Amino acid sequence: MTSPASAPTPAPRPERAGALLEGKRLGFLLHLDAEQDPASAYAHAVELFQYAEALGYDSGWVIQRHFRQGNEHVSAPLVLLAAIAQHTSRIRLGTGVLVLPLEDPLRVAEDAATLDLLSGGRLELGLGSGPFPGAWEAFGRSVDDRARLWESSLSRLHRLHRVLEGEPLNSLGETLHPSGAGVRRRLWQATSSAPAVAEAQARAAGAAGDGLQLSRATDWNRHQSPEAQAALVRAYRSALPSGVESRVLVSRAVYPDASREQALAKLVDGAARWQSWFGALGRSEAAGVSPEEYLIRDHSRFGVVEDIAAGLAADAGVAEASELLLSFPPASPSLTEHKRLLSASAEQLAPLLGWIPGGQHAGADS
Repeated sequence: MTSPASAPTPAPRPERAGALLEGKRLGFLLHLDAEQDPASAYAHAVELFQYAEALGYDSGWVIQRHFRQGNEHVSAPLVLLAAIAQHTSRIRLGTGVLVLPLEDPLRVAEDAATLDLLSGGRLELGLGSGPFPGAWEAFGRSVDDRARLWESSLSRLHRLHRVLEGEPLNSLGETLHPSGAGVRRRLWQATSSAPAVAEAQARAAGAAGDGLQLSRATDWNRHQSPEAQAALVRAYRSALPSGVESRVLVSRAVYPDASREQALAKLVDGAARWQSWFGALGRSEAAGVSPEEYLIRDHSRFGVVEDIAAGLAADAGVAEASELLLSFPPASPSLTEHKRLLSASAEQLAPLLGWIPGGQHAGADS
């Protein structure tokens, strides 16, 4: 394992102002959406995971986007996490999310089990359906029929469960190698935001003993709110088998800085970019407001850490989570700025809410 480049110097920790994250984990979601060549983006990803590990983050997660959709660079998250695994030793490595309906479950199981072994049992395999119809088209599938989409996703998910559990795969009785037993205990399911299926998906995740992944709740997602997410968590927990630990991951966007004005100045370009995407989709309500109003209604919390902490403390979805996943959209920060955001979040923001760094959590398993 290599040492993290430019490892952070621990800063004095602020006096605690709440207990929202006491006994819970803190992770970060890495967006690689800057205008840079992919090799540089992947090198930065390795360095940022090293840096986050040194800061005490419990987990780091990467998303999957095909063909640079969303301006992202990561089409093969398990490959990227395998590289990151060789340069880190403790931080958990997550996918948020791997688009399982576009994958062969057996091949996912083989790759995931190999990565888990290489990383020393640190893979957190998050699964979902993904937001971009163009990717589905390229893989010869369609997202138009939502009911069939969910049925297809469930079929592939059940297949993945069975493979990881060691079900014989052929008439010879051969099973997955290396074993996927560890990965099976660290599967996560992301729900749709559509109310017609979201609660059923949450219950299905609970019944399977998987973790529940919830994305950001914003005004631009017509079907989500912190309160709606809290209700999904309750549905999920009601379906958990007896004795199975509840695992709930909730994602929120933050941008800590010296002042609200300073943070806003760094966010307006990214907000305008996201608004242009909404405009291309015919979403005039998001495209036609100022960048500041867009950010506010996006529930992106930006400015001084005390204000961000107060907003998170009042968030019903975060209150129900066992792990808070921080991200910094819609900015595309430089490597230096990304490190500053990771440091400010871990050393100033999260301690205000009772977080303890470095995996010192009740109920943490290996």
